[in-house]
Amino acid sequence: MSESEKIDKPANEAIIGEVEQDVSVFASFKVFGFGRIWASILCGNSGRFSLLVVAGWEAYKISHSAFWSSIIAFCILSPVAVIGPIAGAAADRINKATQMAIGQAFAMTSALLAVVALSIGHLSLPLLVITTAGVGTGNAIQNPAWSSLTPAVIGVRRMVNGGALIRIAQQGSEFLGPAIATPLLVKFGPATVYLLCTVCYAIATSLSISLRNHVPHSPSLGRGIYHPLKEALVYVSTKQRMVGGLLILVGLHCGLTMAYTGLLPKFAQTNLGGASGIYGELMTAVGIGAIFGAFFVIIGARWLDLKFMLVLTGVVSGLSLVLLGISKDVILALLGTTLIGASQSAFMALYLALLQGSTASEVRGRVAAFSNILVGSTMSTFAIIWGALTNTFPVVWVLALPGVIFVICLGVMMLVAPWLKPPGMARVQLLSPSNI
Repeated sequence: MSESEKIDKPANEAIIGEVEQDVSVFASFKVFGFGRIWASILCGNSGRFSLLVVAGWEAYKISHSAFWSSIIAFCILSPVAVIGPIAGAAADRINKATQMAIGQAFAMTSALLAVVALSIGHLSLPLLVITTAGVGTGNAIQNPAWSSLTPAVIGVRRMVNGGALIRIAQQGSEFLGPAIATPLLVKFGPATVYLLCTVCYAIATSLSISLRNHVPHSPSLGRGIYHPLKEALVYVSTKQRMVGGLLILVGLHCGLTMAYTGLLPKFAQTNLGGASGIYGELMTAVGIGAIFGAFFVIIGARWLDLKFMLVLTGVVSGLSLVLLGISKDVILALLGTTLIGASQSAFMALYLALLQGSTASEVRGRVAAFSNILVGSTMSTFAIIWGALTNTFPVVWVLALPGVIFVICLGVMMLVAPWLKPPGMARVQLLSPSNI
């Protein structure tokens, strides 16, 4: 059997509720191709979080305002709202690994531009915004490709395991990127960190290129750019309402609990009396927690109901922001950011598994694009809102109150959306589409 034939064929598998999940720890790595996807995402995201450390700190240092460090988060996230429809349609037409490589190469070029700017002079605030937006655009290009490629490669029966392992690569890079970038920033300055970002994206690009000949073929839709997105909207609103409900839930989660990174520079300085080193440590702690959170999903899926774990991690995600907000010493703040990373990583892994595993294979890529647009637009919009509010209110309140609001919203959704209410703690067979 050739390597390309080792890839699971999604047409032979139903949705997540119709197959027993493979819950062995490294189930997805047994399928050829997943390892390269995983490594490519790890390298690319390490570059992205390295850039967040240096660009967020440089913006705050130049402007002395949390608003501008939140603008950096906005620039990373907002391009998906514009690029998302085009990238989602392209993911159903061209080789998904090729699209991943194109997006990663675009981000690499943007980071390299910042290196050049710093080598010949001062990196101004406008150029800082432009290069950061370039990295965000590269991410927007490649995100729908890997989101829809992953279930096509590993099959639905490994989606819980694969989703958790992807979260290790995605948010675990929140540890790896800042852990390397922070000492480089302190000792050698921003140019070295931008160079690190460039190298990370270069490695990610080469891994994606190496995967091009080993991915399932995607037949062309033969239709316009925006029509596929419209079909996905109709699908989630009328045919599969559980998917639509998941999208609403993740929108609330991203806006209220995950758009906080732009606040950390000001929080580190005002509440902890620290500078770039403390800020980098907080970002690193988020990444460490993300790794633990993903492993919680991998291990917990053996015994616990997926929806129970989704609700549990959502509650912890909100309350951990409260813990961070009230922290006055570094140890408590690091505990708070570790819990934030763990709970958010687990929540998003479960969301990804339930979303892609409950979506029909023929619309999976378009639903992934719609999800990316929703996640990116809510996080970028709320990043701006929270950053602006710190000019009026203490950063403690701006961190803590959104977490409380999300927990309340989660409780309301459990009352009005029966599909979200877990039947119990123990693992049970998920509902099939006919029962949802």
